[in-house]
Amino acid sequence: MPLTFPSHLAPVLPLKLWRPGWFDGVALCTGAVAPDVAYLFTGTSLALDLRTHTLGGLLWWCLPVALGYAWVVRRVVAGIAVHLPAQRLFGWPWYATLARVRHPWQVTVCSALIGAFSHVAWDRVSDSERLPRLLGVADFHALTGVYWYQFADAVAGLGGGLLVVVLAVHEARRGLRTDGVREPAPEANPNVFWRVALAVTGLGALVMPALPAAGVPAPAGVRALHVVALALVAGAVAARSVPPRPAGRSPRLEVEQRETG
Repeated sequence: MPLTFPSHLAPVLPLKLWRPGWFDGVALCTGAVAPDVAYLFTGTSLALDLRTHTLGGLLWWCLPVALGYAWVVRRVVAGIAVHLPAQRLFGWPWYATLARVRHPWQVTVCSALIGAFSHVAWDRVSDSERLPRLLGVADFHALTGVYWYQFADAVAGLGGGLLVVVLAVHEARRGLRTDGVREPAPEANPNVFWRVALAVTGLGALVMPALPAAGVPAPAGVRALHVVALALVAGAVAARSVPPRPAGRSPRLEVEQRETG
C-alpha cells in the first residue's frame, strides 16, 4: 500500500485547491488516512483486518474516525504549527487558520467520505493487476522482474509524498505573495514543546517493539505515525499550559544576585 501519510493525501489535496469552497480540507485529509488507522489493532483481539478498506467500512469506521481526527486537528494545529521548523518554506503560520474554519456538516461529512474512498480505491489499484492488463501487460512480473503491487506501492508512495510536499510549498509561497491576513497564532514555547514531544516520542519508541505484530510493516508504520502525532499534540498542549520563560536573565542568576546582595 502507499504510505498512509503523506502519500495518501495526494489524490484529495488537488480537490481542495481546485474548489476550496466545495470541500473541507481537514476532513479530506483525515478521511484519506482513516482506513489505515485500524492497523493500530493488528495482532490483537480487536483486529479488523481489511474490513475498513471496504465500501461498508467507509461508513462504520472511516467516517467516525475521520471526523474525530478532524476535531483534534483543528484544536491543536495552531499550537503545533508555531513550533515546526522551516516556517517560511512550508508556511506553517497559515495553518493556524484551520482552528477557526468551519464548514456545513454535510460538506465535512462528504469530504471525509471522499478522502476515505480515495484511499480504498488507490489501494485496490495498487494491489490488483487489472490496470497493467488494461494497458496490455498480461504478466507484469515476467516483464519487469517485480510484482505489480511492489512497483505500484513504490511509485505511489514516493510520487504521492513528493506531490504533497510540492503542493504544500506552492501554497505557502502563494500565501506569501497574496499577503493574506493570518490567524493570530499562540505564543511559541519551544523549550516545553520539544521536551514533551521528544519524551513522548522516546516512550513510544520503547513501547512499539512490545506491541503485537511489531515486525509487520503496515502496523509498525501506522503506529509510528501515531506516536509522532501524539508527541506533537502533547507538546502543543504542554506549551499552551506552561507559560513561556521570559527572555533575559535566568532564574538561577536572579537567585544568585539576591543572595549576594
